Amino acid sequence: MFPDASPTAAPSADSAAERTGLILAIGSAALFSLKAIMVKLGLAQGLSVETLMVWRLLLSLPVYLVVGVVSFRQMSARNVPAPTRTLAAAAGLGVLSYYVCTWLDFSGMQYISAQLERLVLFTYPALTAVLAWALLGEHFTRRHAASLALSYAGVLLVFGAEAGAAGPHATKGVALVFVAALLFALYVVLAKPVIAALGATRFTCVAMVAATTAIVTHRAALHLTAPTGDATIWISPAALGYGALLAVFCTVLPSFMLSQAIARIGAGRTSAAGNIGPVVTAGVAVLVLNEPFGPAQAGGLVLITLGVGLLVRR
Repeated sequence: MFPDASPTAAPSADSAAERTGLILAIGSAALFSLKAIMVKLGLAQGLSVETLMVWRLLLSLPVYLVVGVVSFRQMSARNVPAPTRTLAAAAGLGVLSYYVCTWLDFSGMQYISAQLERLVLFTYPALTAVLAWALLGEHFTRRHAASLALSYAGVLLVFGAEAGAAGPHATKGVALVFVAALLFALYVVLAKPVIAALGATRFTCVAMVAATTAIVTHRAALHLTAPTGDATIWISPAALGYGALLAVFCTVLPSFMLSQAIARIGAGRTSAAGNIGPVVTAGVAVLVLNEPFGPAQAGGLVLITLGVGLLVRR
């Protein structure tokens, strides 16, 4: 009933919080990494990129709306205004990240393996360092340069293995995912001051609403010009099923797990735990999608993990 005031109580509580935070960080990274697997399975069922994106965001939206309403009410109760310019910036960044970047990423997965997609996308921390140096004047150190070199050496190694089989399609797929990674790095750099002004929770909710509006508009425009049979695919059990899986397990759950992990163990250690993402993608891709995993894939995985690890090392 009363708190334990013994000297061992605080360290025990801290240790438990760290263990929980580490579990949440690893779980979040693993769930986020399964997105590529879900998308590849959905595409194999004949679903379009836009259909997968719409259901992913529409089914996620109620959660973010509820959280957003509660958060903005708390902000209003403290008489803290939310400037229109800040809200507009959050909405624009949401469209950039959750709509444009996601569309490019999903589109690229039509041409390359889930493993290569995850490795290319996983290089965004190195790209973020380059953009922060170019746009904000932040230091670009030898560690950043080494991270960039290792990351793209790994990408080239895996790309070389796939290019022989996929030909120009592999180039197109890697180009689309690379642009997605580059724009996401830009989003990370530009979002920092907006998140600081609005708060992470409110920023995410505004961004999700804006991105959902954009993709629904996109999908509706395609529907108006598509054949009649498109409506059947749009509301099919496969579309709803994969959309729900993407929404629950690859969007909502990992986003909240990530926030809780950062609160317990900090951003740096949470980022380090994220290195497990490509490993999970590779393992599940081999087991579920029957993708090959040979020396090139293993070497690329090691190089990129080392490269990103340089940026998150304490």
